[in-house]
Amino acid sequence: MSELARRYARALYECAPEEKDLHDTAHALMENAPLWEALCSPAVRREEKCRVLDRLPMLEGRDCLRRFYQLLANKGRMALLPQILAAFDDCVLEEKESARCVLTCVHLPDAREIEQLRRAMCKLHHKKDVIFDIRRDPSLLGGFVLEMEGVTYDKSVRGALQDLTRQLEVRQAV
Repeated sequence: MSELARRYARALYECAPEEKDLHDTAHALMENAPLWEALCSPAVRREEKCRVLDRLPMLEGRDCLRRFYQLLANKGRMALLPQILAAFDDCVLEEKESARCVLTCVHLPDAREIEQLRRAMCKLHHKKDVIFDIRRDPSLLGGFVLEMEGVTYDKSVRGALQDLTRQLEVRQAV
């Protein structure tokens, strides 16, 4: 996720932290392929994009969102919207003293294992709660990798083998 997307999300969150319509309207824009293509296209003039956004029924009565989408269209940054949504969700989690953690593993963990990881990550990062995004990756060979707030915890077999390889290379170089 880009720093620019984080800044847009933070600005939107500070203006409208309770913006419940954000996801609905953003997904409606992105799922309409011709509309989304036109909003992201540099070939379509900014004024035309803003006129289209002014006429969309889904944005009636949602002036803050309409202006936000127009700002993105004017700056040529509409394609950042998926990243902005994710960053906005992170702002909401941050306000609740929670965080998102990506758990990559070979086999899906059971509820007990997830709860143990949740407690450990809450303690390590001083959070009240952790939301897991679980991904499967057979190339890990075993174990898991956790990524949270820019920190990676690699407890995988693949990671251990890579560490061992590096250590052996260092010893041979000496």
